[in-house]
Amino acid sequence: MKKILTFTLCLAFFIGRASDPNSETISSKEIINKMMDAHGGYANWKKKKTFSYDNIMFSESLPGTPFWVSKATIDTKTRRVYMDWPMHQSTMAYDGETAWGADWKIGNPPKFEALFFYYFLNLPWITQDKNVNLSDAKKIKHDAFENEVYVIDMTFKEKPAVGKTAKDTYKLYIDSESYLLVGYEYSIGYGHMLDLFRFPPDKELFGPMFRVNKSFVTIDGLVYPNLMQTSNLDQTQVYGHHAVINYSFNTPFDESRLARPANAVVDTSSDKRK
Repeated sequence: MKKILTFTLCLAFFIGRASDPNSETISSKEIINKMMDAHGGYANWKKKKTFSYDNIMFSESLPGTPFWVSKATIDTKTRRVYMDWPMHQSTMAYDGETAWGADWKIGNPPKFEALFFYYFLNLPWITQDKNVNLSDAKKIKHDAFENEVYVIDMTFKEKPAVGKTAKDTYKLYIDSESYLLVGYEYSIGYGHMLDLFRFPPDKELFGPMFRVNKSFVTIDGLVYPNLMQTSNLDQTQVYGHHAVINYSFNTPFDESRLARPANAVVDTSSDKRK
């Protein structure tokens, strides 16, 4: 079967981001703390042992069926993960050292997919990871959001996790009244994906993409986005719509799902470019 490539990685680079040259620079610590509180608090998040969700994506750019559906369960302490893709009848897992796929029909490698959406959904709290750098905040008016937003750049001191690179970037948009994370930009530095799309050798990043969190749900005291939209930076082209459902912190982590079945193929892709 012809491999299917995710819409987020088959697009050109984009330019133009909303900014205000007169915006005031503010220390990000207070803003980040208020954001975490608005999303249910860091202490509450740290107590969770597992995290599971179903992610439904619709994009007209996907060949064949315009839907992707993935069902993920993550051990929050180790960030090991297993995932089912029921529409493709594929599975994958990452055991902390090795990632594999079985009947894998997704163009993106298992390493890349393992924590791809886990990071998006948990960005408010991942700001506290030890290897994260946060810029000062700027308060601006952005036409994607009703209220003014605080903007904070998030980068990494070193590779943060499987499928991620030290070059990856996020730009957080935090509502100035509710302090919810209402959107973000993201760029990807995973070398295998840049090679796959034959980007010039000097290119180190794909993106940025722009995503708006359209609505939120509260699960066990924590606030998560449940509807999202991805576009280019100036919002002239929509790439995909996302619905995240069946959030749970109570799904037992099934260690047996990390064992490689006979038809599994170990993912040897690299975050480095060839």
